[in-house]
Amino acid sequence: MAERYDVVSNPFTITLIRIKAAQLCRRSDFSRSDRDDLQQEMELYLLRKAHLFDSERGNIEAFVITSINSWVGMTLRFRARDKRRPGLYAVSLEGTEIENDGDTVSLAGILSQADHERRSQRSGLSPSELLDLQDAIQCAFSALSLDEQQLLTHVSEHGVASAARKRHVSRRQIDNAIARMRVRFENAGLGAL
Repeated sequence: MAERYDVVSNPFTITLIRIKAAQLCRRSDFSRSDRDDLQQEMELYLLRKAHLFDSERGNIEAFVITSINSWVGMTLRFRARDKRRPGLYAVSLEGTEIENDGDTVSLAGILSQADHERRSQRSGLSPSELLDLQDAIQCAFSALSLDEQQLLTHVSEHGVASAARKRHVSRRQIDNAIARMRVRFENAGLGAL
C-alpha cells in the first residue's frame, strides 16, 4: 500500500499534474477555477491505477506520464461526447437576440472581455501584471547560458525540428534541453510555461 502513495507523492508526479492541469485550463472548455479539481481528479486516477505500477518493469516517471496522458485523453473525449449529446445545439452569438435589462440585444453584446479572453484562450493580465511578467521572463532568460539563450530563441522562431537540424542532434535532445530550461523558469516563479 505504501508503494501506491509513493507514486502519487513523487515530486515528478506532483509537478506533472500541476503542469497538465495548467495546460488544460488554457483550453476554452476549462477555466482557471477548474485547476484544483483537475489536479485532484488526476491524483485520484493515479491512486486507483497505482497498483498496476511494477518497479521491476519500469520507472515511476514513465508510469505517471502514461497514466496522466491517458486520463487527459479520456477526459477530453468525454467532454467532447457530452457536447454532441442529443438536445444540445450550437447557438449563434450574433444571430440570437435576448432581453437584457429591458433591451433586446444579441448574445455577443452581453459578453464581457473576460468571456472573450476565456473563449480565445488569451490572458487577462492587466498592463502592470504583463510588465511584471515580462520582467520576470527577462530575468530568468538572462540567467541562461548564451548557448541556451540562442537555442530558446531559435526554437521560438523556427521550431524544434529546425533547431535539431542546425545543431545536428535529435529532436528529443532539443526537447530535453527545453524541459530543463522550463524547470528553471518555473523555479524562478513563472509557473508552467
